[in-house]
Amino acid sequence: MPSLRPSQYAMQQRTDGGPFLRIERDDLEYDTDEVNAPQEGDGEFEWGMDQIYGASRVYYSDVALPNDSLGWHLILEVTPDDLIIHPIYPRSTHPQYGEPRYDTIKSIIITRPVYQPYAHPSDKYDVEELLGGLPAGLSKDWRYGLGFHYEYRYIVNAVASLEGVKEIMLHGERGRNDARVKGSTYFLGVDQLEVLRKRLDQLTQRHQRETAADKKLVCYTGLLHKAAPELYPPRARKLAPDMLANLVSLGSVTPQLSPKDQQQAAKLAQQSVPTLAKSEPRTLFNLKAEIELVTLGQLIEVYRKMMDSNANETRWQAFLSKNPFILDMAFGYPVKKIADQPYVGGKNFSGRGGQYSDFLMAAKATGNLALIEIKHPQHDLLGKQYRKTYTPSYELSGSVGQIISQRSHVQREIYGLAHDLKERVHAHAVAAIVIIGRTPEEEDKQEAFEQYRNGLKDVLVVTFDELQDRLESIHRALTPPTLDPEAKPELIRDEDLPF
Repeated sequence: MPSLRPSQYAMQQRTDGGPFLRIERDDLEYDTDEVNAPQEGDGEFEWGMDQIYGASRVYYSDVALPNDSLGWHLILEVTPDDLIIHPIYPRSTHPQYGEPRYDTIKSIIITRPVYQPYAHPSDKYDVEELLGGLPAGLSKDWRYGLGFHYEYRYIVNAVASLEGVKEIMLHGERGRNDARVKGSTYFLGVDQLEVLRKRLDQLTQRHQRETAADKKLVCYTGLLHKAAPELYPPRARKLAPDMLANLVSLGSVTPQLSPKDQQQAAKLAQQSVPTLAKSEPRTLFNLKAEIELVTLGQLIEVYRKMMDSNANETRWQAFLSKNPFILDMAFGYPVKKIADQPYVGGKNFSGRGGQYSDFLMAAKATGNLALIEIKHPQHDLLGKQYRKTYTPSYELSGSVGQIISQRSHVQREIYGLAHDLKERVHAHAVAAIVIIGRTPEEEDKQEAFEQYRNGLKDVLVVTFDELQDRLESIHRALTPPTLDPEAKPELIRDEDLPF
């Protein structure tokens, strides 16, 4: 036998006959065109309740009261077209006894059944019969308070959050799937109510199943596995099929994940890569492309902020060390990073005079070395004006001289320097790159700068804003064209996949 709810048990223990109803009926009218046939017996006509027009009201009290007392509470109105429910707190022990249960929502209106008016009750049995025809999801027992069942309270609570809405109207016929607001009334079609009710039921049942499984797993892990791990190995939590898909589909927008959930989602995706490569190659390739695009966009944003904040050389050194991809763009061929701040030689017998570069790179194909010297973007590229041109600045000319000296030491001492390296490297023709300053804005200064750097022998000078432009050009090239700047990138088709 199923257990009783506390409210049901308490009702069975009552000895006062309560709760109580009082019914008021206005002067009712009868449709003489719809008179029932005379009944055998007294020869008088009997009017079916279907043919009674007018209004009647049902009042409620949790305690016995005289009929003329002011302590009665209206819970139900019956008109030919509508059944109007006034949900209240039904227990006299509740601090809000008799007040509206749903705060701003004062009433729930159910339009009449098709082709016939609502029947007018004359006693509590008529009230129970009338309430028996309510749509599923609404309480049909006046003793426990009318309105939505407790498990469907989320429906009315959501509607109650709409400013100015005071009543819900449930209706059928045309607009059975309605969910709209007009004035102070929220119109809810019975079909839409049924959809919501079933989805809430599914969520409740799924939660109950998952909770039971989790409790079993907690006890298994804490008792059996803990006591005898060799006999009871660890178990993983079983996830229901499509669990994540169903959770995401509940809302109309992508859910916001906490940092821990984001990390776990990334781990799940990483663990699923072999399976996705076989079952969903398009999804996997789209994910890879999206990750690369987002990562590049974030990298560009950090780069811009560092340019605006006048970051010093130490910060640029650390940033470029973590993101060597940016350094790759200074070359016209694939390269790899060998070391940060490498020793490039130059010490004498006393151990003095050693030189260090900022980055040591090498061509991926041949292992030919390249040196990169980093200066910050605030360094001036040009010095004083000399007749109709400009001389290179002290910082620029000094950086070029410094890297030429470093290259000389590397070429001279390559065998000793490369002895402990795991990478296979050579000094066939060591490339030298200086990253410094920003491109001048004035045309005459641009001319002088280009003439200077293009006149250098085997030393490439690149500005920080040129690296930024290359990053942004790659990002634009990877971003699918779209008319809507906020639209999601177009998905890659199966025929575009490389595998």
